[in-house]
Amino acid sequence: KPTSTATPTATATSVPLPDRVRIEGMKIIAQGFNNCGPANLTINLEFYGSPVTQAEAAAFLKPNREDRNVSPWQMVDYVNEQTGMRAFAGSGGDLGLLKRLVASGFPVVIEKGYELEGQGWLGHYLTVFGYDDQAQEMVSLDTNLGPWDGSGRYDSYEDIENYWQQFNNTFFVVYPPEKEKQLFDILGTDVLDEPAMWQNAAQKAQVDIDSDSQNAFAWFNLGTSLTRLGELTGETEFYQNGAAAFDQAFILGVPPRIVWYQFRPYIAYLKIGRYQDMVDLADTTLETQGGRNVEETYLYKGHALAFLGDGASAVQAYEEALHLNKNFYPAQWALESITGGS
Repeated sequence: KPTSTATPTATATSVPLPDRVRIEGMKIIAQGFNNCGPANLTINLEFYGSPVTQAEAAAFLKPNREDRNVSPWQMVDYVNEQTGMRAFAGSGGDLGLLKRLVASGFPVVIEKGYELEGQGWLGHYLTVFGYDDQAQEMVSLDTNLGPWDGSGRYDSYEDIENYWQQFNNTFFVVYPPEKEKQLFDILGTDVLDEPAMWQNAAQKAQVDIDSDSQNAFAWFNLGTSLTRLGELTGETEFYQNGAAAFDQAFILGVPPRIVWYQFRPYIAYLKIGRYQDMVDLADTTLETQGGRNVEETYLYKGHALAFLGDGASAVQAYEEALHLNKNFYPAQWALESITGGS
């Protein structure tokens, strides 16, 4: 969140951007197994001279090698609490924002859908460090596929928009503390004001739905943004509409693996009392090897079981989440709340 020393502008700068930009000095790092999060994080930390290695970041963020996901908020917390750098994450971004950041010298990590032959749909992170308006391409570092000479991966603006949308146009930026005001001026209050950001993200999803009502990802994004607005305001209607949007996404056929990475369906269902639906969603996810290695699955199943009156099973679920990731403090808080801290 913005610090008290930063005063962001109301809107991002209107200074014309260069047609082509490439940030020099970026070094690619090959990721370990299921390690795109820590690898991209390390790329960005190293760019600013931080000594943190991929192994060190992964040891904290995903002690379980099989863990299929590290969420943006986890990496932001890690940077802000465990390093001398700072980090910010947001959703509902667009190509204009990516270009403004890159043109100002800030590499930016995007979370996106990823389709690999023989593996199906997955989630992935890319570090964007360049763009070319004439070629209509973004330049990024892909820690899974390379290229390993650091020249960068080239994706069309259309492909970036398509796959980035699958994660609600979520991004995060690592930066040194002395550049915070510069970054916040670029982001503007439309991003830094959290309710405004999620309202904009919800509106963006609704525009996508109006354009294609069969777009399951757009419905999922709408559910995510409305649920987050419910968390910020406490208004039940946001949760109700968010849950309905998630229902539609599942009906249309959003990839089942999406709940390896994004978890607000559980929150929407929790807030309107659909506890058994939470258990059913978690159990379906736990039928897969990947789902069994996502600590959040156990966290939200534990919440549902607690509200259903099965405290013993809830405790087991929270303990399993901590078994997978001892640093996953939401599960530790939940366990302490149900056991009285014992």
